[in-house]
Amino acid sequence: MFENFGVGTLLMIGLAIVIGLYLYRLDKKEKSDSLVALCEPYKRLSTEMLSSLSDADIVRAVAANLLAKTDRRHPDVYHLFPMLSHGRMAVYSVWVICQELAVTDLPTLLTTPSGRFVEPAADGFALVGAEACAAALLAAAQTPEDEARSVALSTAIADEQPLILCAAYIREHLSEFADA
Repeated sequence: MFENFGVGTLLMIGLAIVIGLYLYRLDKKEKSDSLVALCEPYKRLSTEMLSSLSDADIVRAVAANLLAKTDRRHPDVYHLFPMLSHGRMAVYSVWVICQELAVTDLPTLLTTPSGRFVEPAADGFALVGAEACAAALLAAAQTPEDEARSVALSTAIADEQPLILCAAYIREHLSEFADA
């Protein structure tokens, strides 16, 4: 079978496999390192730390805190939900959906693992006071191919600014987001 291949060809194939495996592991390590860098400062949250954060950082800190509690090789916050307070679930879900919708459309989001957060996010939108976002998300998720509903969701998010509402909710309930 290999009599037509020269030794040099076999060495080149072997070298290509080794380089491919090296690059694959390097890419996974870089992703893991960036997750660690995001999560490390917020591994433990205190009310003092949360109080000192800007509105732009406080929601990200809560999300990073939850990510820090997951397995770094397979960061999946969804399995932690039964152990979380209602507020933490709500804020994290809203954050995930807003982050995903900033880079993709709703039909695509629904096919990803983040699609599991649609119902908790709708509840989260309602909890923080973004009622139009909650209604628009549920309507758009029922018929994701309906472009008008996706546009209504984008408009609701732009109008109600749910991440700002999440920041206000966190500030009103600091003890719920601080680690014991």
